[in-house]
Amino acid sequence: MKILKLSFPSGLHVESRGSGEPDQCDEFIHSDTLSAALCISWSALHGKAGPDFFLKPPFIVSSAFPFIGSTLFFPVPVWHIWQGRDFGKRKEIKKVRWLSRDILDTVLQGKKVDFDSISTLPGGLAVSAAERKTLVTGFGGAEKKPWQIVERQRIRVDRLGLQQDGGLFFFAQQFFAPQAGLYFVVNCDENVQGKFRAALDFLSDSGLGGDRNSGVGHFTISDEQDFSINRIKKKAGWLTLSLLNPAPEEQNDLLKATVYNLTSRSGWISNTTLGRPPIQTFSEGSFFRQRPKGRVVEMISEKIREEQGLSHSASRDFRPVVLPCVEPDVVREVRR
Repeated sequence: MKILKLSFPSGLHVESRGSGEPDQCDEFIHSDTLSAALCISWSALHGKAGPDFFLKPPFIVSSAFPFIGSTLFFPVPVWHIWQGRDFGKRKEIKKVRWLSRDILDTVLQGKKVDFDSISTLPGGLAVSAAERKTLVTGFGGAEKKPWQIVERQRIRVDRLGLQQDGGLFFFAQQFFAPQAGLYFVVNCDENVQGKFRAALDFLSDSGLGGDRNSGVGHFTISDEQDFSINRIKKKAGWLTLSLLNPAPEEQNDLLKATVYNLTSRSGWISNTTLGRPPIQTFSEGSFFRQRPKGRVVEMISEKIREEQGLSHSASRDFRPVVLPCVEPDVVREVRR
């Protein structure tokens, strides 16, 4: 597996909940959105890949999470990872949404995290004491928030350039500090790694998210490195770094021993006015005793595809990137 870091000099606008509101903006990119964009870039660059390619892409990606310099951040697991239950610090703990690699390794080993021994940063970030020193040197001050979401006022006009009724609206954009951005983990077949990198380069020029014609969502690949997984002495399960929608044949076994959150995914089909129907998925940071495989879900029926002249079924990839993890003490096996 490899890590690829993306820098967005012109900002980013990704709203993948399907609200249709331009003043809404996500702080990171979910795995199904990133995978779909890569598939479209692959097809455009390497010729029409056919519907079978979209149903089983030769790569699996995680969601795109924040980084600052050399420090990577991961989503907080969905179970309680903190030592004790100090209600006086409950509000501070709830603000933490991202864990550094050092803290995550502690969780993967099955240990609780001492909240007093870590440092919290703006943006819901948590780092170890050693990592904070690195951030002060490499980021120009640990007290700075690594990204900001700003709203800019815009106006709707018709094709003649005249203002439409109710034309004023706000458009949200996410801007990153110079040494910050988003990274993702990819598990790719060795024989297509060159094609994958070419598709990613193509996507960097075409852009991710909304308002790409104005340069928003265009990125540079600032770094590429191997992703090493620390050995777990007592491996008992798997932590997801992607969204997961399990295949019907694996659902019963997955739900026997798990800790999870659910999220709803919807949105719009690229270059059309069609919306995707909502689908429930397991969120990033969920735990499963059995290794989840996931599946690719076709979101548009063949009839609608033919009526709209689409070359694919707007499939969404819910196969996860996972990390080995000691089973949390909150897991209770359910007999089904």
